[in-house]
Amino acid sequence: MFFHRHRFRNVAASIAATLSAFAMIAPVSAQAQDATVSPPPTWEASEDDFLLLQLRIKQYKLTFDVRGYRTNQGVCLDLADVIQSLDLPIRIDKKSRRATGWLFAEDQSFTIDLDSDMVQSVNSSGSNARGPIGDDIYQTPEGWCADTKALSQWFGIAFKPDLYNSIVLLESEESLPFMQAIERRSRAARLQKRRPATFDLSKYPTADMEYKPWRTPSVDIVARAGTRTGGLGGDQTTANVEIFASGEALGASYNARFATDETMRPQSLRLRAYRNDPQGELLGPLKATEVAVGDVETLAGQLTGQTAIGRGAFVTNRPLGRPARFSQTSLRGVLPTGWDAELYRNGQLIAFQDDRGDGRYEFLDIDLFFGRNDLEVVLYGPQGQIRRERSTIPVGLNQIEPGQTYYWAGVVQNDRDLIELDDEAVTSPQRWRWGVGVERGLDQRTSAAIGAQSLFFAGKRRTYAEGALARTIGSLQFELAGAHEFGAGSVTELNALGRLGKFNFGADVTVAFGNFQSEFVDGEIDHRVGFNFDTSLRLGRLAVPVQGSVSRLRLRDGSKVNQILTTASITAGRLALSAQIDHQSEVAGGASGGGEGPGRDDTRFRLLANTRFRDVRLRGNATFLVDGPDAGLETVDVRMDMDLDERSELQGQLEYASVNDEFRLTAGYTRRFDQLSLRGNGFVTSLGGVGANVQLAFSLGPDPVSGGVRVTQTKLARSGQAAVTVFRDEDGDGQRDPDEELLKDVLVEAGLRRTNAVTGENGRTIVDDLNPFQPVLVGVDESSLGDPFLAPAIKGVVVTPRPGVIAKIELPISPSGEIEGLLLNPSGLEQPGVKLELINKDGAVTAATISEFDGFFLFERVPYGRYSLRVAEHAAKTLQVAPNLPGSEGADSVEVKRGSDLVRLGAVKLTPLANEMSNNPRDGPKEEERPPKVAAIQPRETSD
Repeated sequence: MFFHRHRFRNVAASIAATLSAFAMIAPVSAQAQDATVSPPPTWEASEDDFLLLQLRIKQYKLTFDVRGYRTNQGVCLDLADVIQSLDLPIRIDKKSRRATGWLFAEDQSFTIDLDSDMVQSVNSSGSNARGPIGDDIYQTPEGWCADTKALSQWFGIAFKPDLYNSIVLLESEESLPFMQAIERRSRAARLQKRRPATFDLSKYPTADMEYKPWRTPSVDIVARAGTRTGGLGGDQTTANVEIFASGEALGASYNARFATDETMRPQSLRLRAYRNDPQGELLGPLKATEVAVGDVETLAGQLTGQTAIGRGAFVTNRPLGRPARFSQTSLRGVLPTGWDAELYRNGQLIAFQDDRGDGRYEFLDIDLFFGRNDLEVVLYGPQGQIRRERSTIPVGLNQIEPGQTYYWAGVVQNDRDLIELDDEAVTSPQRWRWGVGVERGLDQRTSAAIGAQSLFFAGKRRTYAEGALARTIGSLQFELAGAHEFGAGSVTELNALGRLGKFNFGADVTVAFGNFQSEFVDGEIDHRVGFNFDTSLRLGRLAVPVQGSVSRLRLRDGSKVNQILTTASITAGRLALSAQIDHQSEVAGGASGGGEGPGRDDTRFRLLANTRFRDVRLRGNATFLVDGPDAGLETVDVRMDMDLDERSELQGQLEYASVNDEFRLTAGYTRRFDQLSLRGNGFVTSLGGVGANVQLAFSLGPDPVSGGVRVTQTKLARSGQAAVTVFRDEDGDGQRDPDEELLKDVLVEAGLRRTNAVTGENGRTIVDDLNPFQPVLVGVDESSLGDPFLAPAIKGVVVTPRPGVIAKIELPISPSGEIEGLLLNPSGLEQPGVKLELINKDGAVTAATISEFDGFFLFERVPYGRYSLRVAEHAAKTLQVAPNLPGSEGADSVEVKRGSDLVRLGAVKLTPLANEMSNNPRDGPKEEERPPKVAAIQPRETSD
């Protein structure tokens, strides 16, 4: 029935437009017979002619709506709204009755002078338009309203009103600045889809993830065996096993790692029990965010102790991932056997680490820059696995709120596993160390911190006290830090970070007194001065990030050490290339002949690369010593992975180490089965070595679908999981009843990442590889629903995954209906072009639509349930009306259900805001109240 009604409305609108045109033409035709033709009557703005339109170009919508009117000549648009939407540097001065500025380039000047009845513009096509204004600009209550035909001539782009759909189509053969901005933001939006969702997850329901006394752990197992003959090391046969488990016990998460050496002799057993809570609700009044015992990691001081790992305990209320030092941070994590890691900062490849055999990756003293620092550790497995661990570290304002206090405390036995099974593997003193720290926000720009540490370093026990004061001034941030070693000496350091345009920079000065010595300050240092920078250069269409640092160090004996480090990177398509030059020179101190050693210069060149071409992925790094007697190639590591099909791939690796002057060539094959992955490889060396290895990897975990044990090649213990049940919610209550149907063949998504999780005959599936402790919205892919009249009752359920733990959620799929009505303005006339939102009982937006030319609005595919109706925020502000529509204040004002799946609301009238300064409810924000033009264009891709 709606289809015929909608067609009738279209036909009626066409007939009305034809009759209106005939009524205008007929008198003119009659007057043409007279010798004198009288001019058309003067047009005046009225309520009946008011329009609220949306600008569109290609598939994009511009953010801000544009006010306008139907005139006797066509359609006019509010000139200030057009300038704001197109982000044009044009100023309207109503006192002098002039508008001046330029259009899409500085040589495209634009001037309107109402007193002189003159407009002059040089548009993007290069034409110079100069002439009288005439009837091209109308005076309306909102301001100057320019005819769309005149706008097209002045701006060099076509303005084509479509009143039926309440839009104005923009057309241009050239790519203008605002179009380029839209396309850049669109590309950024597409890139953002590869990242975790950034929308407000607090508006969605959350999964029950209460800690329990016991959850069966998930276990990752890797077993390797190999043999070799000839070359360095002679003949040998090796085998080792690594077992990593994660679960919950006694209300806490835990992980454990057991590893053997290459002779299958037990080597270490690590066990860590912990709780993480980003909301800071642990330990009652302590409001801790992290509590851990067993094998833990402590925080670093600013000038005293480095981060430390070992057996012990740790507690803090600091936000998870917050750096401990002013301008640097460190990243540590689990690195499974046979894996390697790359570090990216703001998309730039800056470091690489191979498997060290201790099950950890470690990137220390990563430089941070003013503003946003996006860090990503990419882990590569021997069977072609790729895992990403992301973190964002802001530097600048509001790092700690005024009055907020952060603390941390930890004690560890340095580099000692909880249970050491092989004392022969110990290579460093395993002494106890402890540390505490407190930081407090004094105001929006200032914070202060104090701390103390005690550790065993350089052959003796050392105890320190330190403090720091940080202050932000504009785009600069300063820190003054000092530390004292009891019974030895002191050190002070001044740091600065800042930004000038696209140029980030940092500077530091360190001065030591007495015999101060720590893990950050060498005992021989007298003073140090350093400067670093980060910027991006243009190389054609490529952006080339460049970093550099210069430091000068003076030792107590008068020696000087100068270091220059420069890094440049290129990311072009799938190629990431980073080159680094590190030059260090030492000048001996003392008088000539005083016994000092000669100075020396070292220059090293490092190259990191990562690319992919079709099914082939290449990664590599190399180090060259540029000068000196040992100049030449030091190390090379090039790796190739080629996908043969979805389950198998070939690997190749070329390595070189100048220490042994040995090349090693390895070739391997990996096959992934549902339950396990198997890899075999063989290698030869330039010194006559030949060998082969085989590796088996699989995971065990509870199976929530069958209730038994799940065996899979997916790493279960290092990531979170979600067991999802999808059902048909017939009554729209969001709860699964015994008689409601379970839906098969439905694809489940996590955030903006597609998965291969499809529900089976029992309506259930499991989503793996969820990043631990990062909330994610788990929902269904609507395109996988076979019935076009079914729709998700909710967008999804928010899950905060924990390693090795399965979250159980249910996703209701509901039959759907429609809600329609007629929107009227406060005067009772049809109101087109207004964005309306449908709000569910949880306060989330279920659907949105825009009223048509005659005020008609329609919400389609609305899941069964109760809703309220409101005007979108920006539209309500523009029209100066109340957002809640009459009769829609409650969450149960509109109900779609079986037997009532077409809801007709009838006429819905907008309510003007009370006590407004303007008497006109349609008046938008005044010129000085308009949002800044920098935020005027935010593209939204559309499907029409």
